[in-house]
Amino acid sequence: MSRWSLPGESAGVTSRSHLGARWAIFLTHLDLKWEYEPQGFATDGQGYLPDFAIFAATGLVWAEIKPDWLSDLEGVAKWRRFAEQRPQPSRAALFAGLPTPHVKTVVIGGDDGLDDPLKGAWEDETQEWRPCSSGHHFDLAFPGLFGAKFTEDGCADSFGGDGEDKIAAASQAALAHRLRKNEARGTAGELCPR
Repeated sequence: MSRWSLPGESAGVTSRSHLGARWAIFLTHLDLKWEYEPQGFATDGQGYLPDFAIFAATGLVWAEIKPDWLSDLEGVAKWRRFAEQRPQPSRAALFAGLPTPHVKTVVIGGDDGLDDPLKGAWEDETQEWRPCSSGHHFDLAFPGLFGAKFTEDGCADSFGGDGEDKIAAASQAALAHRLRKNEARGTAGELCPR
């Protein structure tokens, strides 16, 4: 069992993995509202429990966390089936790896011709967490300056906010946090190896 699969605690929530706990810290530092494993779904007759429901600037994102793209092929296939059948309006995202400022994310959802950024079935592997133009809200978007503005978030076009700094600080906080072992797995309060 890798250290990423050991339970971890952050923001008062015990997650099934250290990696999930690090993502919770990252999301919290961006002031994003989120819930850990809030609801299970039946997908093609199988149960599926998304790791997070994230309430981003332009709407709900169901997120699955994996250490890398190939670490759990069966789990990724299950996530893809869920993404196709997810409740609407919403998007589905697969976060692979640590919450670094420019981690690339697979996102399913978006433009289905109805002018709704949350509906549809397109897939994109190049999205990352981006600030709105004022740096107050965050959402998954295409990288770069032109991908930073979310037309639906209501923020004015006034680039220059501190959003990029907030993302870097959130990543640093998530990576620097010392996670503790779950009491059932080890001595209460014992620090886990990094």
